[in-house]
Amino acid sequence: MRKTLFLIVTAILLLAPSMQAQVREEPPAPRYLSIQKKHTVTIHPLQWFNWGWRFDYEVRLKDGPGWLQFGPSFYWVTKDMDKYRGVCNEIRKSLHDSFTKMKGGGLDVNYKRFIDARRGSYVAGGLSYTLFNIDYWGGRGEWKDYIEDGLPYHQYIYTVGAHTQTIHRLCMNTYYGYQIPSSKTFLFDVFAGLSYRHPILDKNKQLFDSYSLSYGYGYKGLAWTTGIRIGFGVK
Repeated sequence: MRKTLFLIVTAILLLAPSMQAQVREEPPAPRYLSIQKKHTVTIHPLQWFNWGWRFDYEVRLKDGPGWLQFGPSFYWVTKDMDKYRGVCNEIRKSLHDSFTKMKGGGLDVNYKRFIDARRGSYVAGGLSYTLFNIDYWGGRGEWKDYIEDGLPYHQYIYTVGAHTQTIHRLCMNTYYGYQIPSSKTFLFDVFAGLSYRHPILDKNKQLFDSYSLSYGYGYKGLAWTTGIRIGFGVK
Protein backbone atom coordinates (compact mmCIF):
# COMPACT_ATOMS: atom_id res chain seq x y z
CA MET A 1 0.00 0.00 0.00
CA ARG A 2 2.80 2.36 0.92
CA LYS A 3 4.61 1.52 -2.29
CA THR A 4 1.49 2.22 -4.38
CA LEU A 5 0.87 5.56 -2.63
CA PHE A 6 4.51 6.53 -3.15
CA LEU A 7 4.26 5.82 -6.89
CA ILE A 8 1.06 7.87 -7.21
CA VAL A 9 2.52 10.90 -5.39
CA THR A 10 5.73 10.68 -7.44
CA ALA A 11 3.75 10.58 -10.72
CA ILE A 12 1.68 13.62 -9.71
CA LEU A 13 4.80 15.63 -8.82
CA LEU A 14 6.43 14.75 -12.13
CA LEU A 15 3.38 15.48 -14.32
CA ALA A 16 2.17 18.65 -12.56
CA PRO A 17 4.63 21.10 -14.20
CA SER A 18 3.88 19.87 -17.73
CA MET A 19 0.12 19.92 -17.10
CA GLN A 20 0.32 23.47 -15.72
CA ALA A 21 2.30 24.61 -18.77
CA GLN A 22 -0.33 23.17 -21.10
CA VAL A 23 -3.15 24.98 -19.29
CA ARG A 24 -1.39 28.35 -19.34
CA GLU A 25 0.02 28.11 -22.84
CA GLU A 26 -1.94 30.14 -25.42
CA PRO A 27 -1.33 30.42 -29.14
CA PRO A 28 0.69 33.54 -29.93
CA ALA A 29 -1.19 36.41 -31.55
CA PRO A 30 -0.28 37.27 -35.13
CA ARG A 31 2.57 39.76 -35.25
CA TYR A 32 0.61 42.41 -37.15
CA LEU A 33 -2.02 42.57 -34.36
CA SER A 34 0.56 43.35 -31.69
CA ILE A 35 1.85 46.35 -33.64
CA GLN A 36 -1.39 47.43 -35.32
CA LYS A 37 -1.63 51.20 -35.68
CA LYS A 38 -3.67 53.00 -33.01
CA HIS A 39 -4.53 56.11 -35.01
CA THR A 40 -5.56 56.36 -38.66
CA VAL A 41 -6.24 59.20 -41.10
CA THR A 42 -8.10 58.46 -44.35
CA ILE A 43 -9.93 60.13 -47.24
CA HIS A 44 -13.09 59.08 -49.15
CA PRO A 45 -12.31 59.47 -52.89
CA LEU A 46 -15.87 58.65 -54.01
CA GLN A 47 -17.21 61.71 -52.16
CA TRP A 48 -15.75 63.82 -54.95
CA PHE A 49 -18.60 62.67 -57.22
CA ASN A 50 -20.99 64.23 -54.67
CA TRP A 51 -19.11 67.57 -54.79
CA GLY A 52 -17.69 66.77 -51.36
CA TRP A 53 -14.48 66.01 -49.51
CA ARG A 54 -14.57 63.62 -46.55
CA PHE A 55 -11.75 62.87 -44.12
CA ASP A 56 -11.75 60.34 -41.28
CA TYR A 57 -9.75 60.23 -38.07
CA GLU A 58 -9.97 57.00 -36.08
CA VAL A 59 -8.57 56.17 -32.66
CA ARG A 60 -8.32 52.65 -31.27
CA LEU A 61 -9.97 52.16 -27.87
CA LYS A 62 -7.27 50.69 -25.62
CA ASP A 63 -5.97 47.47 -27.23
CA GLY A 64 -9.34 45.98 -28.11
CA PRO A 65 -11.26 45.61 -31.38
CA GLY A 66 -13.23 48.85 -30.94
CA TRP A 67 -12.47 52.16 -32.65
CA LEU A 68 -14.00 55.64 -32.49
CA GLN A 69 -14.32 57.44 -35.83
CA PHE A 70 -14.71 61.18 -36.53
CA GLY A 71 -15.44 62.17 -40.14
CA PRO A 72 -15.59 65.88 -41.05
CA SER A 73 -16.88 66.64 -44.55
CA PHE A 74 -16.84 69.76 -46.72
CA TYR A 75 -18.80 70.74 -49.85
CA TRP A 76 -18.15 73.51 -52.34
CA VAL A 77 -19.07 73.95 -55.99
CA THR A 78 -20.06 76.82 -58.29
CA LYS A 79 -21.49 76.97 -61.82
CA ASP A 80 -17.96 77.60 -63.11
CA MET A 81 -17.35 73.88 -62.63
CA ASP A 82 -19.74 73.20 -65.51
CA LYS A 83 -17.09 74.25 -68.02
CA TYR A 84 -15.16 71.08 -67.23
CA ARG A 85 -16.05 68.10 -69.35
CA GLY A 86 -15.38 64.39 -69.10
CA VAL A 87 -16.87 61.30 -67.56
CA CYS A 88 -16.78 62.52 -63.98
CA ASN A 89 -18.60 65.73 -64.81
CA GLU A 90 -21.32 63.89 -66.74
CA ILE A 91 -21.85 61.50 -63.82
CA ARG A 92 -22.24 64.44 -61.48
CA LYS A 93 -24.80 66.12 -63.73
CA SER A 94 -26.86 62.93 -63.86
CA LEU A 95 -27.00 62.61 -60.07
CA HIS A 96 -27.99 66.10 -58.99
CA ASP A 97 -30.62 68.76 -59.45
CA SER A 98 -29.36 71.90 -61.17
CA PHE A 99 -27.98 74.69 -59.01
CA THR A 100 -25.57 77.58 -59.41
CA LYS A 101 -23.66 77.30 -56.16
CA MET A 102 -23.52 74.94 -53.18
CA LYS A 103 -21.46 74.94 -50.02
CA GLY A 104 -21.70 73.07 -46.75
CA GLY A 105 -20.07 70.92 -44.14
CA GLY A 106 -20.79 68.26 -41.58
CA LEU A 107 -19.51 65.66 -39.15
CA ASP A 108 -19.95 61.89 -38.82
CA VAL A 109 -19.32 60.16 -35.48
CA ASN A 110 -19.24 56.35 -35.60
CA TYR A 111 -18.28 53.40 -33.44
CA LYS A 112 -16.39 50.72 -35.37
CA ARG A 113 -15.70 47.17 -34.18
CA PHE A 114 -13.73 44.39 -35.84
CA ILE A 115 -15.56 41.06 -35.80
CA ASP A 116 -12.91 38.52 -36.84
CA ALA A 117 -9.61 37.42 -35.33
CA ARG A 118 -7.58 38.96 -38.15
CA ARG A 119 -9.29 42.32 -37.65
CA GLY A 120 -10.25 42.65 -41.27
CA SER A 121 -14.05 42.55 -41.26
CA TYR A 122 -15.88 45.13 -39.16
CA VAL A 123 -19.26 46.66 -38.45
CA ALA A 124 -19.86 50.32 -37.66
CA GLY A 125 -22.69 52.69 -36.85
CA GLY A 126 -23.35 56.21 -35.69
CA LEU A 127 -24.86 59.61 -36.37
CA SER A 128 -24.10 62.49 -38.71
CA TYR A 129 -25.14 66.08 -39.31
CA THR A 130 -24.60 68.07 -42.52
CA LEU A 131 -25.53 71.64 -43.47
CA PHE A 132 -26.05 72.61 -47.12
CA ASN A 133 -26.58 76.11 -48.54
CA ILE A 134 -27.69 75.80 -52.18
CA ASP A 135 -28.15 78.73 -54.57
CA TYR A 136 -30.32 78.03 -57.59
CA TRP A 137 -32.44 79.70 -60.25
CA GLY A 138 -36.01 78.51 -60.18
CA GLY A 139 -39.50 78.91 -58.85
CA ARG A 140 -40.78 79.38 -55.34
CA GLY A 141 -44.39 79.11 -54.31
CA GLU A 142 -46.00 80.08 -51.02
CA TRP A 143 -49.35 81.08 -49.55
CA LYS A 144 -49.73 84.66 -48.31
CA ASP A 145 -52.48 86.24 -46.26
CA TYR A 146 -53.76 89.74 -46.97
CA ILE A 147 -56.70 91.97 -46.13
CA GLU A 148 -58.82 93.59 -48.82
CA ASP A 149 -61.96 95.62 -48.11
CA GLY A 150 -61.77 94.41 -44.54
CA LEU A 151 -61.90 90.74 -45.55
CA PRO A 152 -59.06 88.17 -45.13
CA TYR A 153 -57.84 86.40 -48.26
CA HIS A 154 -55.31 83.68 -49.04
CA GLN A 155 -53.29 83.84 -52.23
CA TYR A 156 -50.74 81.42 -53.68
CA ILE A 157 -47.80 83.37 -55.10
CA TYR A 158 -45.26 81.72 -57.39
CA THR A 159 -42.10 83.63 -58.20
CA VAL A 160 -39.18 82.74 -60.47
CA GLY A 161 -35.72 84.01 -59.66
CA ALA A 162 -32.60 83.41 -57.60
CA HIS A 163 -33.20 81.54 -54.35
CA THR A 164 -31.20 79.87 -51.60
CA GLN A 165 -32.26 76.61 -49.99
CA THR A 166 -30.79 75.75 -46.58
CA ILE A 167 -30.85 72.06 -45.66
CA HIS A 168 -30.03 70.60 -42.25
CA ARG A 169 -29.61 66.85 -42.80
CA LEU A 170 -29.55 64.38 -39.89
CA CYS A 171 -28.57 60.75 -40.52
CA MET A 172 -28.37 57.44 -38.69
CA ASN A 173 -25.78 55.21 -40.35
CA THR A 174 -24.85 51.54 -40.16
CA TYR A 175 -22.48 49.66 -42.45
CA TYR A 176 -20.22 46.64 -42.90
CA GLY A 177 -16.69 46.87 -44.21
CA TYR A 178 -13.45 45.07 -44.82
CA GLN A 179 -10.08 46.60 -44.04
CA ILE A 180 -6.95 44.87 -45.28
CA PRO A 181 -5.22 43.56 -42.11
CA SER A 182 -1.74 45.00 -41.90
CA SER A 183 0.78 46.53 -39.54
CA LYS A 184 2.04 48.74 -42.37
CA THR A 185 1.40 52.47 -42.64
CA PHE A 186 -0.82 52.21 -45.74
CA LEU A 187 -4.55 51.60 -45.10
CA PHE A 188 -7.27 50.55 -47.53
CA ASP A 189 -10.84 49.40 -46.92
CA VAL A 190 -14.24 49.15 -48.61
CA PHE A 191 -17.67 49.40 -46.99
CA ALA A 192 -21.40 49.32 -47.71
CA GLY A 193 -24.50 49.85 -45.61
CA LEU A 194 -27.71 51.73 -44.95
CA SER A 195 -28.44 55.26 -43.86
CA TYR A 196 -31.67 56.89 -42.74
CA ARG A 197 -31.71 60.54 -43.80
CA HIS A 198 -33.96 63.23 -42.37
CA PRO A 199 -33.62 66.72 -43.91
CA ILE A 200 -34.98 69.92 -42.36
CA LEU A 201 -35.60 72.55 -45.06
CA ASP A 202 -37.95 75.16 -46.50
CA LYS A 203 -40.64 73.15 -48.28
CA ASN A 204 -41.70 76.18 -50.33
CA LYS A 205 -38.39 76.03 -52.20
CA GLN A 206 -36.77 73.41 -54.39
CA LEU A 207 -36.37 70.23 -52.31
CA PHE A 208 -33.38 68.66 -54.08
CA ASP A 209 -34.77 65.18 -53.48
CA SER A 210 -35.76 64.03 -56.97
CA TYR A 211 -33.16 61.33 -57.60
CA SER A 212 -33.90 57.66 -57.00
CA LEU A 213 -30.24 56.94 -56.27
CA SER A 214 -30.73 58.81 -52.99
CA TYR A 215 -27.92 61.26 -53.65
CA GLY A 216 -30.19 64.29 -53.42
CA TYR A 217 -29.17 66.63 -50.61
CA GLY A 218 -32.80 66.91 -49.46
CA TYR A 219 -33.67 63.21 -49.84
CA LYS A 220 -35.68 61.74 -46.94
CA GLY A 221 -35.71 58.03 -46.11
CA LEU A 222 -33.45 54.99 -46.35
CA ALA A 223 -30.45 55.20 -48.66
CA TRP A 224 -27.72 52.78 -49.65
CA THR A 225 -24.21 53.93 -48.81
CA THR A 226 -20.93 52.60 -50.13
CA GLY A 227 -17.39 53.80 -50.47
CA ILE A 228 -13.69 53.21 -50.12
CA ARG A 229 -11.16 54.71 -47.74
CA ILE A 230 -7.48 55.26 -48.42
CA GLY A 231 -5.02 56.57 -45.88
CA PHE A 232 -2.34 55.73 -43.36
CA GLY A 233 -1.93 54.65 -39.76
CA VAL A 234 0.09 56.20 -36.96
CA LYS A 235 1.62 54.17 -34.13
